[in-house]
Amino acid sequence: MKKRLVLCTVTALSIFSLVACINPSKRNSQQSSGTSSSSNKVKKTLSSSSSEEESSNEKSQSSSEGKVTGTTQRVGSSDYGYIDIPSNWIRFRDVNGGDDIQYTDGSGYNIITLNALTEEKAKLGPGETFTANLVANRLASHWQDSQDVEKLWGAKTTVSGNEAYQLNVIMKSGQYVITWVFQSGEKIYLIAFEGDKETLGTIIPYVEETWSLDKKGSAL
Repeated sequence: MKKRLVLCTVTALSIFSLVACINPSKRNSQQSSGTSSSSNKVKKTLSSSSSEEESSNEKSQSSSEGKVTGTTQRVGSSDYGYIDIPSNWIRFRDVNGGDDIQYTDGSGYNIITLNALTEEKAKLGPGETFTANLVANRLASHWQDSQDVEKLWGAKTTVSGNEAYQLNVIMKSGQYVITWVFQSGEKIYLIAFEGDKETLGTIIPYVEETWSLDKKGSAL
């Protein structure tokens, strides 16, 4: 189990860092051919500025199907924003470093990751504009080139009222990797889930309904 935890984390970390490091000329050619379908892309997150990591405020929430239910804890940072997650999920740190905020249900397989990107960290190429669309395209381009991907598709959704690109990946191993990319203010925020389909179904409301820059809770 410990080995699995390390492997999953390395995957997440490498993708997050990749977004800011793809060669600008390569990105431009990929984006020109995929711009029309860029709203149908999104997968992991990248490295950004250092963050103050925090988790707090266990609380009980219950509502109808499709909503956050059960006892939760609020996790995240002022740099990446905060979300509610199940209270029994635990924090871990990647052995290779990095500034992601990551939690797991203890399996080392189901993982939620938070990060954010500034314009400086995005390393824009000629003619590029700092948008969530651009970041989503970079992520999608990576997955399109991966031989480990069984299926890739995208959609548009909202995260606490913010328009978001959602990139959905099913690996040949059966693992799901879902990333939400959205802009709020001067940053582009990235939230990623990797794990099994059943857990994904329970995590989506946490991501889309509880994210905010407020440690106390979403404004929705």
